Amino acid sequence: MDELSETTKTLVRALRKKKILSLKDLCQAADCCTMTVWRNLKTVGYYTSFSHNARYWTLADTPRFDKDGLWFYREIGFSVYRTLSRATSQMIHQSTMGMTPNELSERLRVRVQNQLHDAFLRGDVHRVAWGRTQLYLSVDPEVQTQQVQRRQKHGDTSGSDSVSDSDTIAVLAELVRAPRSSANRIATILGARGLHVTVVNVQTVIDTYDLRKKGRYPRSRF
Repeated sequence: MDELSETTKTLVRALRKKKILSLKDLCQAADCCTMTVWRNLKTVGYYTSFSHNARYWTLADTPRFDKDGLWFYREIGFSVYRTLSRATSQMIHQSTMGMTPNELSERLRVRVQNQLHDAFLRGDVHRVAWGRTQLYLSVDPEVQTQQVQRRQKHGDTSGSDSVSDSDTIAVLAELVRAPRSSANRIATILGARGLHVTVVNVQTVIDTYDLRKKGRYPRSRF
């Protein structure tokens, strides 16, 4: 710490004492501007909160992140992934059963609808209709399959109870066009057309019409 500037030392001491401080408080503590705070703390490492509009700062060695890479101090959230957008996408990918918006909001203690929408548009996460909500899954097909299967085994089959007539027709039409396509592939194709058809929905149609057992179509993996 002897090699640090006096401004940096002042900022570090303030953060050691309080654990977290707002940018305004840091500027006041060191009698400097925002850019000076950023430039000095960059030399020692820091995190900004993913909640409260990134208003709060902490030293890099202060957080004790949990298994999801989260640390909360007085309801102010910090993530090892730094931003809410990255934290959301990583939690979805690493989750055992995918995550709904409500599950994510409860875990992160903030609303995440906008981040989920943007992540889906960027292709960072996969989204399927699941009952009356939406289920966000990893974009990795193998991980995605495991997430859906675990959620079903856990007893949450709300996404597979019913398939509308129009969705059934769409699934059957796609099976006629590409009879060897997996349920996952068909759901992805129909999703690209704007249809909210889940992998479970596709498998329900296949099972309902006994298509695989009749020998025309190979058994599909989620």
